[in-house]
Amino acid sequence: MGKLRRFSLFANVSSADAERLTAMLRVRRYPKGAFVVTRGERAAGLYLLSSGRAKITIASPDGKELVLGHIDGPAHFGEVSLVEGQPHPADVVAVTSVEVLMIDARSLAEVIRLQPRIAVSLIGALSERLSETIGRLEDLTFHDAAHRVMRVLLNIGTARYELTGEALIARYTHYDIATLAGTSRETASRVISSLARDEVLEVRGRSILVDLDALARAMRPA
Repeated sequence: MGKLRRFSLFANVSSADAERLTAMLRVRRYPKGAFVVTRGERAAGLYLLSSGRAKITIASPDGKELVLGHIDGPAHFGEVSLVEGQPHPADVVAVTSVEVLMIDARSLAEVIRLQPRIAVSLIGALSERLSETIGRLEDLTFHDAAHRVMRVLLNIGTARYELTGEALIARYTHYDIATLAGTSRETASRVISSLARDEVLEVRGRSILVDLDALARAMRPA
C-alpha cells in the first residue's frame, strides 16, 4: 500500500481502496538494458515505475536510436496504448535496474470505478505527453542543435527544480542529453562547455547545476 501512494495517481485514495488496488498489482523487476515494453506489443495494462530509470525510445531498422524521453520512478507509462487500444508506439528500456508495478486493463477499469478522478489524471497525462511531443517536433524542425541541447537542459533542470528546489541535473550523461536533443554527443559536450564558460551552468563532476533564468535568456533570439 505504501508503494502505491507514492504515485500521484493514487495519492488521495482511501486506505480501504488502496488495499484493494494493491492486491491487483503485479510486481515485475528488470535488469539494466532489459525491454520493459516492446514497440508494437499489444497494451497489457498500466505500468507504474516504482524505482529506477527507463527510457522511451524508437530504433530504426539500421540500429539508430531516437530517445523520446526518460522516466524516473515513481512514474506511470503505457496509458496511450491502453486508452486507444493500440500497440505500444515505442520501446521502454531499463536504464538502471527497475521495479515495475502493473495493473492489467480489466483491473484498471475497476480502479477507475473506485476512483473516477484517476481517469481525469490519465487524460491530463496524455495531454502533457502530447504537448511534449509537439514541442520536441518543433525543436527538431525549427531550431539548431545548440538550441535543442539547451532546451533539453532547461526541461530537465526545471523538472528537478520543481521536485527538489535545485536545478541539478544528475545521472544524465552527455550521450543521454545528445539523444534527447537529436544530435551527437560531441555537439552536446561543446554546448555544455560553452554554457559553463558563460556561467549559465556549472559542471559538478557528473552533475550539472543550471541557472534556469540565465539559460532561458541564452535561448532567446538575438
